[in-house]
Amino acid sequence: MPLQNPKGKFEQLITDGFCLAENVLDPDMLSRLQQTTNQLLDAQSDEKYDEQRSTGSMVDVGSHPIFAELVAYPPARTVLEALGFLRPKWMSGYVISKPPESPALFWHQDWWGWNDPSSYTPLPQQLFLMYYLVDTTPRNGCLRLLRGSHLNRHRMHDEVPNAHTDELRRVTDPDHPAYQSIPEEVNVPVKAGDLVIGDSRLLHSAHANKSDLRRTVITLWYFPYFDLLSAGLRAAIARPREFDGWDKEAKARTADFIPIYEGTAEPVAWNREPSAALQ
Repeated sequence: MPLQNPKGKFEQLITDGFCLAENVLDPDMLSRLQQTTNQLLDAQSDEKYDEQRSTGSMVDVGSHPIFAELVAYPPARTVLEALGFLRPKWMSGYVISKPPESPALFWHQDWWGWNDPSSYTPLPQQLFLMYYLVDTTPRNGCLRLLRGSHLNRHRMHDEVPNAHTDELRRVTDPDHPAYQSIPEEVNVPVKAGDLVIGDSRLLHSAHANKSDLRRTVITLWYFPYFDLLSAGLRAAIARPREFDGWDKEAKARTADFIPIYEGTAEPVAWNREPSAALQ
C-alpha cells in the first residue's frame, strides 16, 4: 500500500521522532515471517531468554535468508523513497520477541554516534524499522516513546544514561526507573504487518507483555542519508559482517544496501550517551 501523506509523515519523523506506515507486509510475507520467527524462537534456550528478560529474544537476522528479503523488501523501499530516503544503507537487525507474561522493556535510545556533531541536528543519522508480526497493544507489549526526545533532553537521558546493561536486560531490579511508565509517554499500537519508522536517538521502551502469547517484532537498522554522513561515521558503519544463515542469493539481494567506505578517516568512537549539547 502506498504511504499516505508522505510529507506529513516525514515532518512527524523529524519533529516527533517516529511515524507509522500501515500494511507494509503483504499477507504472504507476513505469514512466512511469522512461521520462520516462531521456529527460531522455539529453538531458543531458557538461558537466552533469561539474558534478555526485559528485551525479549534477540535473534540476529543473519540467521536465516528470509530476512535478506526483508532488508530489500520493495514495499518498504517504496516507503523510504516516499519519505525522501533514496539510497538508504542497512546495518543490522534482530527478531525481538517478548514471551508471554514478560516485563516491560527498559527506556533507552539506540544511537551510538553522539561524538559526531551531526547527532545534534534535526535530520536522522540512523533509523529503526520495526515490522510487527502480531497485533500489538499496551496489553501485549506495544512500543511507547517520548516525542521529540531525539532532539531534546529528557530526564530519562540522565536517569538511564546507558541502558544497555546486563542488569537492566535481566531485570535484576524491577523498581528501577528504566521500566516505569512516564506521564508524557506515547503508546504506538499497531496491526500485524504495520511498520514503525523511528529515529535511533528517540527514547523508547515497550510495555510488559501481559498476554499468554509471544509478541514479535523484527527491527532493522538503516542509514537514510549514508552518503551525507561524516567520514568518521561512515568509517564506523562500513565494517564487514558475515551472515552465517545467508546464502549467495540472499547476500546478492542486499548488495545495494551494504554501506561502503573507502576513505582513511578515523571511525567515530562508539558512545551511546549524548553530551550537554542535547538540551
